Amino acid sequence: MKISTLIVDDEVMARRSLERYCNKNEYLNLIGLAENGKIALQFLQDHQVELMLLDIEMPELTGIELLDQLPYLPQIVFTTSNTEYAFDAYEYDVTDFLKKPITPVRFTASIEKVIARRDKMNSIASFSATREMYIKDDGKLIRIAYDQILYFENVGDYISVKTSKGNFIMYGTMKALDAKLEYPGFLKIHRSYIINLEKIKDIQDNNLVIEGKMIPISRAYKPILLRSLNIIN
Repeated sequence: MKISTLIVDDEVMARRSLERYCNKNEYLNLIGLAENGKIALQFLQDHQVELMLLDIEMPELTGIELLDQLPYLPQIVFTTSNTEYAFDAYEYDVTDFLKKPITPVRFTASIEKVIARRDKMNSIASFSATREMYIKDDGKLIRIAYDQILYFENVGDYISVKTSKGNFIMYGTMKALDAKLEYPGFLKIHRSYIINLEKIKDIQDNNLVIEGKMIPISRAYKPILLRSLNIIN
């Protein structure tokens, strides 16, 4: 998948040069150009980007000041003619530092670093997605290991996460949740329930029991459930 990219630079020729490089690079999807930090900040309120090619010395709002105001931090590649900002690059953990004028060879090498970093983070996220999930709760992200979860229940506009250590609330739909869960032990058995197969105590006709809770099994999902179990007659 291509990397969504935003160029932020007050110099017209610099923006055009970077735009040409981006359009020629098969890994990048240039979705925006901003001539200053304020325009970039406004753009980022409505668009999610993975990479920002960012000039530092700009009027009104510098690149450093822009970073301090961002709601999230994408990968950053500084593009500047002033090498004095190398320490800032370290402080903000930027992916690379490109000194102007930027050559095609140097630009390509920088994007290779971006790709390597993205692949590493995706690998870490994929590993986490098979073991645990995080739920927003009172301004915090609460870690819940999958083996603690009993079942998910749809309740109106939110989802109740029932665990062995308590209950949590998350907003969203069962369809979206089902698509994100990568743990093979979870199975949707009803439009309002996704259960942890390892937590089933017993099955009675069109219901199953988990921790004393009777959970309905819809006719559409019952064959799938039965195929998922090691039933010995």
